[in-house]
Amino acid sequence: MPIFRGNRGNLLQHWVLVELVGSLRQQAFAKLAFIDAYSMSPTAARSPKAAMDQTASDFDRVKARLAGGVSPYEHAWRTLGQSLRSEYPSSAAFVRHCWQGRLYLLLCEADRPTADQIAVWLSGLDEQSTSFELHRGDWRERFACAMPTTVDAYYFSFDPNMYDRHEVRSPRRENMYPSDIAVVGKTVGKLSTTPILIQLSTYSVNGANSQSDVLDNLVPQFTELGFATTYVRADNLMMSFVFYRNLTVPSDLEERFRTWLGRARA
Repeated sequence: MPIFRGNRGNLLQHWVLVELVGSLRQQAFAKLAFIDAYSMSPTAARSPKAAMDQTASDFDRVKARLAGGVSPYEHAWRTLGQSLRSEYPSSAAFVRHCWQGRLYLLLCEADRPTADQIAVWLSGLDEQSTSFELHRGDWRERFACAMPTTVDAYYFSFDPNMYDRHEVRSPRRENMYPSDIAVVGKTVGKLSTTPILIQLSTYSVNGANSQSDVLDNLVPQFTELGFATTYVRADNLMMSFVFYRNLTVPSDLEERFRTWLGRARA
């Protein structure tokens, strides 16, 4: 059964996502391509393990106070929860709701039941404003093929379990490694001067992957590709990187996220 975590990681990932989509809207791009490497079902159920997650209480507090929430993220979550009749929206659902313009969705998902639920949601979208592709398989396979080109900006979303700065003998499909950044580099290198935003989130420091070590590993790889970097840390385990080229992003994302999360906990 397709599930979502229902923890602080969801708050981090999607608060940042909604803020970034709002920033892109202000820059007046006519058509956005949203490419999600780890797509989630917009009608997933919460993981049974959520009760054992120490960060689940943050998620529960925010959810309980959605009616009074004033942030764009809370407003989108509240509205989508009613229209989708789901426990929690997917990244693509957040983007479709918040973008309010022409959109190309490229959603990659290897899990068959999850992909089936995504397909049902996609079939109900307005074809005049939204075109889409569902890749039923590993995102790395799809990235070997050409990306859509008739767009004004790209938003790439990577939501693995973690980024591991070490290459391993038996890589896990749900994680990302330096070799995967090379795959991303080849893809974005073919997109010329089109504005690109990349959000990459990681939720664990296991295996000698402290946040400072991951920073030192990831940032130079994207600097070589011509990207500037900012990031948002939710705690000493979870963080979301934002790499961007030929566009602007807010410089105070981490400060505003922590202020928002602190109020939600009060």
